Amino acid sequence: MGHRVLIFVQHLRGIGHLQRAATLARALAADGIRVDLVSGGMPVPEIGLSGVTLHQLPALRSPDDSYTRLVDAQGRDATPALNASRRKALVDIFQATRPDAVMVEMFPFGRSQIKAEMVALVEAARAAVPRPLVISSVRDIIAAKREASRYDEMADQVAAWFDAVLVHGDPAVIAFEESFPAARRISQWIHYTGYVLSGPEVTPAPAPDSGPREVLVSAGGGAFGAKLMKAAMAARASVIMEATIAGAPWRLLTGLNIPTRQAAELERLAGDGIVIERMRRDFRNLLAHARVSVSLCGYNTAIEVIAARVPAVMVPFGSGRQNEQRRRAAALARIGLAEQVSETDLDGHSLAAAINAAVARGQGRGSEIPGIDMSGAETTRHLVGKWLARRTAETGAALGAPA
Repeated sequence: MGHRVLIFVQHLRGIGHLQRAATLARALAADGIRVDLVSGGMPVPEIGLSGVTLHQLPALRSPDDSYTRLVDAQGRDATPALNASRRKALVDIFQATRPDAVMVEMFPFGRSQIKAEMVALVEAARAAVPRPLVISSVRDIIAAKREASRYDEMADQVAAWFDAVLVHGDPAVIAFEESFPAARRISQWIHYTGYVLSGPEVTPAPAPDSGPREVLVSAGGGAFGAKLMKAAMAARASVIMEATIAGAPWRLLTGLNIPTRQAAELERLAGDGIVIERMRRDFRNLLAHARVSVSLCGYNTAIEVIAARVPAVMVPFGSGRQNEQRRRAAALARIGLAEQVSETDLDGHSLAAAINAAVARGQGRGSEIPGIDMSGAETTRHLVGKWLARRTAETGAALGAPA
C-alpha cells in the first residue's frame, strides 16, 4: 500500500494559499501518494485537483484586510459552535484517512485566527500510533507580528510539534530570517524548497513581428485589485505613456473575489482596447506573450511573472503588519526583476511611469534568472517522499527533525 498525506490549508481573502497547497498536492499525487486536501476557506471550483481528494470544511473567511474577525460563507460572524464543528470535522478527517504525514499550511507562522483547529490536528497526529510526520508548509515571507515574543513562541511550537518546516522560497531572493527573526533557533527543521510555480506549462512566445503584445494587468484572487485596475485605466490614457504601450491591447484580470459592484464599475469605465475578465486558466501563457505585466505582489503572481521573464511592475498591497507583499516587491526590485510602485503612490501617472521604465529596461525577457530556485513543487515531492520512505523503514518510530 502506498503512502498517504493530509494537507490542511486555510485561505482567508485571496486564493494564493489554496493555489500553492493544490500545486503541492498535485505534485505529491503524481508521485503515487494518496493526497487528501482539506480546505477551510471559500470553495474555489476553478482550482484543479486532479488525483487529489478534496475535503471542504464549513467555510470561513476574513471580511476585510484587517484579519481581526472571521465570518462564514453568508457573512455572519463565526460562532463558537461553528468553530467547534470545524475542529471536530478536521480531526474526524484525520482519523478516517490515517495519513503517513500531515502538512499544515502557514501554522505556526500564521493562521492564529484558527489556532485551535491547527493545534487539534497537530495533537491528533502526535498522539497517533504509528505517528505520522508533522510538517509545516510556509511561504517565503511571513507577516510581521505585533509582539517580538511571538517569534520565539512560534519557534518553540516548531520544536515541540513539528518534524520539518518547508519554506517555499529561495534565500537568494529573501532569507526566511528576514521576516522570521527566530529562524536560527529552528535551523535544523528548515528546508528551503525553492518557489512553488503553479499552472500549466506555457507555449513559446510569438515572434516579435507577429502582432502587438498585450499589457497584462492582474489582481490575483481579486480581493484587493479594484484600485489597481482603475489606475491601469488611467495610466493607459496618460499623456506620459509611450504610444506603443498605450496603443497595445490591455487585458485586465480582476480576480474571482472582486466584489460584484466593483466589477460592474470597471466594466462601465473600460474603453476601447481594454478587455476585462475575472480569471484565465492560461494566465502563465498570457504572461509569456505579454509586452509588460502589471500586478500585485502576492506569492503566486510574483513567481509566475518572474518565470515568464516579462518586464514587470509590482504594486504590493498591504498595510501595517501585513507587509509580506512590500517585502517581496522590494526584494525583486533590488535584484532588477521588477519596477515597484507603492500602494500609497499609486495613480495613473505613477503607474504609467513605472510601465515605461519596465519596458525600457526589458527586464528578463529571454534572459536567464540566475540564483532563483523555482523547483518548489518538485523539491517538496522529493523531500516528503524521502521522509516517508524513512518513516516506513523505521516502522513508526519517532523521527525528530528529518535530515
